[in-house]
Amino acid sequence: MGFSGSFIVARAGRPLTELAAMRASDCVPLWSAHDGEWQILQACPIADPDSSIIDETCASVLVCHVVDSDFVTVQAASPDGLSWQCALSPETARDYGLPGEWIGDPVEVSERAAAWARGAGLQPDPVALGAALVAECDPLAEDLAFALVHALGFRFRDGVALEPPAE
Repeated sequence: MGFSGSFIVARAGRPLTELAAMRASDCVPLWSAHDGEWQILQACPIADPDSSIIDETCASVLVCHVVDSDFVTVQAASPDGLSWQCALSPETARDYGLPGEWIGDPVEVSERAAAWARGAGLQPDPVALGAALVAECDPLAEDLAFALVHALGFRFRDGVALEPPAE
């Protein structure tokens, strides 16, 4: 059995785990890394931050849900209303029964994702972005999530394991 959990990317002046929108989700933070004020947080089980996270951070948000290390559903939104969604490892996602309209057309998704990234102040790599959207997991879908994050222009470093919150 593979990993099922989330990667949440947002810009905040404090750790994502301290945001009210994240505290409202029922998840255990596992790992975090930074790219300037941008942060990526790995959480388990699958966590959907409250939609107020955009209001709380005044920034774009990307959420990748990994399902059993087999495929990833991706949702992104921004304060100006630009949003997009897709599935990474699309054939596997179809095998799981995810609807085609949720998976998205890779060309259309790539254009929207690149526009979202530019709106967030990033420099996306269109070739890498297109490749990430059509690739199948080999062997782990988490690798596709990181490929997508990198293609969007994020350069996370210095990841640290997080201690589970005290009961």
